[in-house]
Order: sequence, then C-alpha cells, then structure tokens
Amino acid sequence: MTSWINFLLFLVLQLCFLSTATTNEHDDHPLPTVYVINALPKSSKAMNSLVNGEVYKWRVSKRKLHYCVAIWERFFASWHAFQPRRDGNHETLFWMVEEDGFFISWDKAKWVRKYRWETE
Repeated sequence: MTSWINFLLFLVLQLCFLSTATTNEHDDHPLPTVYVINALPKSSKAMNSLVNGEVYKWRVSKRKLHYCVAIWERFFASWHAFQPRRDGNHETLFWMVEEDGFFISWDKAKWVRKYRWETE
C-alpha cells in the first residue's frame, strides 16, 4: 500500500497541475526551469519518492500558474511552484523543501520561506 501511495504522490509531483491563471503569452522572457530540492533530514523517509538531496526539475511550458503537491511522513503541502507575475522574469526558480517549510530562491543564495507543511 505504501509503495502505491508513494508512486501516486510522485506522479502528482511530476504533473504539477496547471491552473487557469495566465499572463501575456508573448512576453519576451524565456520560460524558467523549476527545481525542487529535497533538503529534508537524511534519516527521514522519502518525500514523494525523492530522497534527501535529490532534485526534481522541469521547464515551464506555458505562462500559467503551476502548483505542486508533496507528502512527507504525516505532513502534506501544496504550493505555487510557478507564478507568472512572481517568477516570469527569472530563468531559473529553486524550491528547497525542508522540515520547516518550502523556500524559494532565484539565485540559490537568498532563500525565503513561502509555505509550511500541514498535518491532519
């Protein structure tokens, strides 16, 4: 049962659903690549089949809101992985997933927590 849930959650993370929010499709800025970095404790269980230190990445294909879902042990979260107004002028977008939340950076130097884990 656990492996089935992990597979399903990994699939959800890969798909990172698109919403209907859009911006100007003719913007001159290239669409960014989004990186999700698992920085959870090394001794903890995998998050959506990503073990500590692993990175999942994808290239944004449309200037629409993308969101992701993650489950780790008894915690869950969903977050806006790409927001056109917030991220549209950047070539790369990094998300660091840690015990205390989800941190965003555009340069891997300065990180800002945007979301927290939730529990039932």
